[in-house]
Amino acid sequence: MTTQNRETRGMTPDNGLMTITDAYTGLRWGEIAGLQWIRTYLDDDTPHIDVDPKFGALHEVRGRLELGPPKTPASARTVYLPPFLVEELRAHRDRNPDAQFVFTGVNGGLHRRSNFRRRVWLPALAGDEQKGWSPLNEEMHFHDLRHTHETWLIEDHVPRIMRLVRLGHKRKDVDDIYSHITDQMIEETVQALQQRWEQDGGWTWQESPAVEPKAA
Repeated sequence: MTTQNRETRGMTPDNGLMTITDAYTGLRWGEIAGLQWIRTYLDDDTPHIDVDPKFGALHEVRGRLELGPPKTPASARTVYLPPFLVEELRAHRDRNPDAQFVFTGVNGGLHRRSNFRRRVWLPALAGDEQKGWSPLNEEMHFHDLRHTHETWLIEDHVPRIMRLVRLGHKRKDVDDIYSHITDQMIEETVQALQQRWEQDGGWTWQESPAVEPKAA
């Protein structure tokens, strides 16, 4: 079973794709939970996601979910997508033509972080002896996918400035402040992620059977 199948086993296709998308974009929880189709540009020459400076993240305030700014000003950014993810998201869009948000719960509601962890994430980590799925590290958090993404970028020798911008980190050093990303950096980054996907064997829904959770 491939890495992506290991971490999404037992999830519905939508929740599995949300997990894969996070691993290959490095978005924060609020950014992916609040991602809207109007900020997802799959048909551009360089397909990408925009994290909006005013409404780019989902927040839970006194029990209510609302859109607001991402974590920091640097978090408002453009995240370019590898080809396989563009194809998966297009298919997902076609299945949900009237949706405002890219990823929602089983009844179309927005994801709450605590509910997603309890009803989707932890069961996937727990494994299933009958299916031959050994347990994974139950201390693993959804946010660890963002750290995994950063590690991949480092291993693939993606330039530091590209990593900072892609992950929405503040530029602190003089070299970072006066550096900028190039079209070549963008292309090499998405191709490196594409290569990882292909080397890991892609993702088969058959190995991630749909287990409908309660409404998120």
